[in-house]
Amino acid sequence: MSTNENLPSPDTVAEQTFVAAQKATEEFASVLPGTDAPNMVREMAVQGIAAARNVYETARNAAEEATDMMEDTYENARKSFTEMNLKLIDQAQANADRVFAFAKEVAGAKTVSEAVELQTKFAREQFEAFASQARELQETAQKLASETAGPMKDAWEKATNKFNA
Repeated sequence: MSTNENLPSPDTVAEQTFVAAQKATEEFASVLPGTDAPNMVREMAVQGIAAARNVYETARNAAEEATDMMEDTYENARKSFTEMNLKLIDQAQANADRVFAFAKEVAGAKTVSEAVELQTKFAREQFEAFASQARELQETAQKLASETAGPMKDAWEKATNKFNA
């Protein structure tokens, strides 16, 4: 959806402004015959139209850039969230596989001490796996944050610099 589909074109706005300024100039000239006021008013109107056109173009360009930036940011966020969800699914699958493997090992244990040893080994391995998975998710979350917030910050600074210039 275009950001300016309901807005008149800059040329239409300029033409309407010019016609209004010309009408005002003619009315002004009829009140003060024999002066150079109509040309001064016309020149002021032309300058005003040029300035308005410039402001309109700057605002339109900034809006289009902001829209493009938002689309890119949303796409990056979508990809990162998908990546994060796939990591979570993979981790859940790996954890479930380890639990079933552990259950088979414990079922095959011949003594209580062997079962306790298997339990201790399983708990240590699960803790290490959990720590590794948490680091992996943290890295993905940091990547997500930088990929979404970074471009938005850059675009905001760029837009404010354009308007302040």
